[in-house]
Amino acid sequence: MERSSEFERPYPDRVRYPSVATRGFAWAIDIVVSFLLAIVVSVITGVFNDVLGASLFLIVFVGYYIISEARWGQTVGKRLMGVRVVNMNGKPISMYSAIVRNITKIIGAGSLLLILVGVVLIADSRHDQRLGDRLADTLIIKG
Repeated sequence: MERSSEFERPYPDRVRYPSVATRGFAWAIDIVVSFLLAIVVSVITGVFNDVLGASLFLIVFVGYYIISEARWGQTVGKRLMGVRVVNMNGKPISMYSAIVRNITKIIGAGSLLLILVGVVLIADSRHDQRLGDRLADTLIIKG
């Protein structure tokens, strides 16, 4: 179910928010894409079984989200699901905002309980924001 709102701040047209299911599908797609990308980088570099390999894997896995959102406003999953990340004025997000929202995403993905807390926060938010979006002053919107 999509919800829409008009911002008090300057923003073109009405804002449409994706459903939690749409956001979840985008996230599931991105988990697969980022995992495969991290595997490819590990294969290319030949680094697998040590601390360096694990660190490289994590950097690529997390970097995929941060760079995609800061550069294009969306990841592959968000693009396929027709959503994007913007700041509260509808403009592209900064690198700082991308880092904040994705660090909290990693922490929030640590357990089913934390994922459920994220869903509750989205439902409780006027602009359908999870904690990371609130801290980074970002929105996920349709379009």
